[in-house]
Amino acid sequence: MPEWENARVPVPEGAYPLFLTNTTQANFKCREREDCTSAQPYVFVSKKVFLDDIQFRGVISDFHPTKKYIEKYPDGVDVQEDGTSGLLLVWDEDEDYGQNFYLVHSVELKEAVVAKWAAAGEGDAAGESGGAGAMEEEEEEAYVPPVSKPWVSLGSEQELENEAVVEGRGRFILHLSRARRLFGAKPRAFFDRDADADPCISENDCRPFTDLKFGGLVREDRSVGVQAVPLVAPAATQTNSRRQVNVAAQYDARELSAGARRATERSEPFRAFLRRVRAPCEQALQQNELVDITADDFAELADDETSLGKSDANLRELQHFSHLDYCVDRTIACADWLPTPKALVVGVSCVQRLSFEERVAIAGKIHTGFVLLWNFSDPITPQMVLEAPSDVLCFRFCPTNPDLVAGGLASGQTVVWDLAAARREAQELHADTGKELDKQEEGSSAVVAQPAFLSQVDLSHRAAVTDIAWLPSALEVSEKGKISRESEPGAQELFATTAADGQLLFWDIGRARELRRVLAAGGEESPAKKKKREGWGPTHRLPLKAPAAQGGAELACISMALSVPEDPAAPCELFCVTEEGEVARVSLANPGSEAAERGVTSVLPGHCSPCTALCRSPFHADVYLSVGDWSFSLWREGVELPLFSSPFASALLTCGCWSPTRPALLFVGRADGAVDVWDLNDRSHEPFLSVAVTSAAITTLHIHTAGTKQLLAVGDDLAALHVMEVPRSLRRRTNSEKDQMTSFLAREQRRVEYVQKRAGARGETASTEAAAATGEPEDEADTMGDDEPTATDPEGSEADFLAIEAAFLERMGLKR
Repeated sequence: MPEWENARVPVPEGAYPLFLTNTTQANFKCREREDCTSAQPYVFVSKKVFLDDIQFRGVISDFHPTKKYIEKYPDGVDVQEDGTSGLLLVWDEDEDYGQNFYLVHSVELKEAVVAKWAAAGEGDAAGESGGAGAMEEEEEEAYVPPVSKPWVSLGSEQELENEAVVEGRGRFILHLSRARRLFGAKPRAFFDRDADADPCISENDCRPFTDLKFGGLVREDRSVGVQAVPLVAPAATQTNSRRQVNVAAQYDARELSAGARRATERSEPFRAFLRRVRAPCEQALQQNELVDITADDFAELADDETSLGKSDANLRELQHFSHLDYCVDRTIACADWLPTPKALVVGVSCVQRLSFEERVAIAGKIHTGFVLLWNFSDPITPQMVLEAPSDVLCFRFCPTNPDLVAGGLASGQTVVWDLAAARREAQELHADTGKELDKQEEGSSAVVAQPAFLSQVDLSHRAAVTDIAWLPSALEVSEKGKISRESEPGAQELFATTAADGQLLFWDIGRARELRRVLAAGGEESPAKKKKREGWGPTHRLPLKAPAAQGGAELACISMALSVPEDPAAPCELFCVTEEGEVARVSLANPGSEAAERGVTSVLPGHCSPCTALCRSPFHADVYLSVGDWSFSLWREGVELPLFSSPFASALLTCGCWSPTRPALLFVGRADGAVDVWDLNDRSHEPFLSVAVTSAAITTLHIHTAGTKQLLAVGDDLAALHVMEVPRSLRRRTNSEKDQMTSFLAREQRRVEYVQKRAGARGETASTEAAAATGEPEDEADTMGDDEPTATDPEGSEADFLAIEAAFLERMGLKR
């Protein structure tokens, strides 16, 4: 044990002195002289409460220095006879050990302390009983009242009389007066004169001097006696009790009978009251409609000021995460924030930086992949490390249960981690073997989590998993692929995965639990059990193939976004982007249509190279952002062309995301390590702000709102995670920003529709001119025989082209 400062007695083995603040005492119900008294200065606190407080508050927790001792404390052996259990927290009233409390983390010392105070309580009880007996004996004696005695003088009154001052003669009264006219003074005239006018005049100097006439004066001493007696006044005070008690009160509304109500409504006082309050109430209601009393005028002024310039619009790096072991020769493929408002935890998946030939060489071999969970309280060591049998290309936290993490592997398999189970296993391991805990503290203190569920290779994707999306708890997917809505949503355990093999797979974690339970039960194998022994597989497979009119080829999806409206009668759809730069629309369920088919309904050309990201706008549910090649595009459901396409950037665009608080703001990552911030309400021809974050290519962007702050996680090609703080001007929107963005999208949609209309008109004009140049009527194609050239015949197409060329040269005057 260490040497404790300010300890007046040696601290025993198994005790740890602590200083607990008033807040901590209130949270743990160990307040001095209230919960902990001199008779019983200790409380029992469970081990889980300590660990939850340390995990929530981090290093600022008062119990953080005792974390390793708390984790070593055994579980289940500290149950007392009265049902209490947990570690012992003792109030040190005299601070013998140097602090106001000390924690007992040893079972032996805990039993000794409890026994000591139990014996002290019995001794006090015995003393109280003995004192009561003595008082009874005294009360039995007869009461003798005191007898007053005569006063005997000892000479003190004579001393008081000698000290008293008594007048020995009568007082003289002398009154002197003289008439004013007898003073003999002449009238004087005063005037102003400078002090330096005549230095020889004596009136100019007023120097102090000693007058000999009064030099021998001596002050006569007088004997004076003074006695100060404080005023005594009766007063009384009362201290209010602050003891908390449980009080319940119930009020019943006073209801009038029908007759009494009618009589009250018809009474003249009631009508006079209504006439009196009618005008003020109408005025108050009108003011509430005209003026928003809850609006912050100063905040709106600040927004207007900051929106005019870039003085405060700059991304600042708040934290940097990297590890020497897990991040060497790797790159970040995906990042996601823990969906809790209090804990700042961000996860990143680090994959090997390999070329295509190197990946082909190691295909089929098992190599460990990692997902690191970083906590802001420890920027050096990750909080948890999630291991997988292959590189994790994508992962997502469950929105309703943050302890569940689903990931997609480069081998095509799907993996699920249970963080709560991993923490329990680590605590049990540390409790059983203290050597492993000490060894882990010397090196890495991260908790390593193994997969809770892993899909079978034969039942998984045939290519690397590229994206994962959790399905809402209200949706249910059957084995036949029917998607329905549940009236009573349960736990969120369904998610979908996509890959470059042209399949959309739906997975159910509940089915994986059932499979594990069946296999653990053993016994004779049934056909259902034999089928389940094959391993965990998807609930349903939905092939992603282009419509027959567009070739019917398989789509190699990279990223996807679900569209699940709140209206049960609305259709559920999925939008995804492919390696060919296409944007596909997939119908999952359409309750309003009887003949609806599930599958790809449309494939639209979007980019000239593989798309890298697809995000749905948080303010406009039917607007999507796609990123690919050197530009990004905005798409709307039902429109075949992008509403807006950005100008080509100087570097390839690798990722992008919307702002969760501003409708017109989005972030785009580039391959040169910069992040472009686009404000479409401010300008659409160039980014509003461009910030250089790193020298390597940016691979992922993910934004998170924590209280009043907004954090942007930026992952690069060197496996470093940069957490940028979004400034106030980029996270707070103005009152009319959403309306302006809606107008912008509507204006762009009208432009797209006009372009489509003009393109159709130009096509009809071109076909008419071609028919006129050949001298054939426009509807002659309907009566052509099979032996005549058609539009699909190469010879007919060549003849049409030559006719159009001849007509064009003739109109331009170039035909010879």
